[in-house]
Amino acid sequence: MKKAYLFYDGECPFCNQYAKFRELRECIDIELVDARENLLWKEVNPNLNLDDGIILLLSEDFTILQGVEAIAYLDNICIFKGLIFKIQKFIFSNNNLAPFVYSALKIFRKIALYFKNKA
Repeated sequence: MKKAYLFYDGECPFCNQYAKFRELRECIDIELVDARENLLWKEVNPNLNLDDGIILLLSEDFTILQGVEAIAYLDNICIFKGLIFKIQKFIFSNNNLAPFVYSALKIFRKIALYFKNKA
């Protein structure tokens, strides 16, 4: 099983929920890391910006995926159950739709963080 690190924004309620999906741990050996508390992702690549989305670091070859690419990768290797996950997989496997939807999710994240006074 591949080993990976998923760096997510621990202050973002949407990111927190995604990181808690138990199915993630069933399809990949993944360590969930609050990117606000552990800045290893910055050491790996100083050009990364947490505002651009979650960061997935694959330890096997040090591949870094962020945002839409990270979600699409996990959707391709994981089997999520339920209608919401099927919709998610459909969205993030569509190269035209995924960036649009992910951009909207990032806007909702900024709004949520604003109301939490973390933006």
